[in-house]
Amino acid sequence: MKKIMITALCLAMAAGCVGCSDSNNSSKIEESSSASADESRNSFDELAKKLDEQQKTIEKQQKKLDTVSEVFKETYGEDIFSDSFDINNMNNGFSHPIYDDTAVVDAYKTGDSSKLTDDKDIFILETASKAIKDIINDSMNDYEKEKAVYDYIFSQSHFDEGNLSAIPHTDQYSHTPYGVLHDHNAICVGNATTFKLFMDMLGIENKIIHSTEQGEHAWNLVKLDDDWYHVDITFDNGVSIPSYAMFNVSDAVKDADSYPWDHNEFPAANGTKYSFAAQNAQEINDIYGTAELFAKAINEEKPYCYFKFKLDKSIKDTDAAVYLFNRIINEATYQMGGNEYECTGISGFVNDGYYYGGISITIYKQSEEPQIPDYDIDEIDIDLGRLYDEFLNKLDVEIDLSGIY
Repeated sequence: MKKIMITALCLAMAAGCVGCSDSNNSSKIEESSSASADESRNSFDELAKKLDEQQKTIEKQQKKLDTVSEVFKETYGEDIFSDSFDINNMNNGFSHPIYDDTAVVDAYKTGDSSKLTDDKDIFILETASKAIKDIINDSMNDYEKEKAVYDYIFSQSHFDEGNLSAIPHTDQYSHTPYGVLHDHNAICVGNATTFKLFMDMLGIENKIIHSTEQGEHAWNLVKLDDDWYHVDITFDNGVSIPSYAMFNVSDAVKDADSYPWDHNEFPAANGTKYSFAAQNAQEINDIYGTAELFAKAINEEKPYCYFKFKLDKSIKDTDAAVYLFNRIINEATYQMGGNEYECTGISGFVNDGYYYGGISITIYKQSEEPQIPDYDIDEIDIDLGRLYDEFLNKLDVEIDLSGIY
């Protein structure tokens, strides 16, 4: 309707311009008026064409907005274009819903999946069940099962940064186990809900911490024996292989490197028995021994290096020691590396008079120069000038062919 009204208005204005000739001089300017009329008609046609193109652009943009609105509403339950929508109520951004795994876990434990009606839930059940069969056996204790699940989820997912933008534009399921297991895309909520799903299926007590006070982040608490531990797959630091930077860590470690959460709402996590850092720490004499230890790990292309050393009797304030040693390791690793490797400090802790710390290591494989065979190409008849012209004419692209021979 807008297009028709604008076009009609423009045509009316143009018609008025055509009729503005002096009748006393009509015989002299007849030819000129005819030419002006032709020019005006051409202008009308061009204007109508531009209006038509503009209308098509508007319709195309409207379709995009409709798609954004649908994705937003499906993900957050909010209509972004409604009068009641207030972005300030979205917890400093957006908060993804936590996947409810109750139906899938019940189906796994009872062996009856007939109540599952969602195709995605059915896929989650089948995939997770097969994974458990492949990676878990009856001889494992809960810690071994937990680590096997952690390694499996790490191998399945890649972090989906697009889903964290103001308007998600990538995988709309990356905050769910379906996104992890089917699309192999995940954000923190996807990793946390997938880990919870497996723990629930295996009967290992666990919880999800969903922090939304300063942005959004989600991770897990898991109970092993009588102690609780934090597990954060998203903050692992590993690339192709896990570094376990946030695998089975305490409140103190998570506080030093995490988003805030309500400590009164969740059980205290003070366990160290199943801490990956404690189990894999190599003992050295003092902080000075870290240099040799790190060099050895880097030369052997290890994905991580954990260590411990006995605190000197003069160190009475263990919090101050943790702060100082963490700063030293972070600063050292920041200045280490280059083209061949990169290191990242892992938050340490004090236990039984020892400081435990570590680094994650990423080794960059140096790509070798490609070996080009010595072909005899002189006999091949190629007109490079013609090839150049073809690209220029068809694609309006100038290509440099000087290095071909």
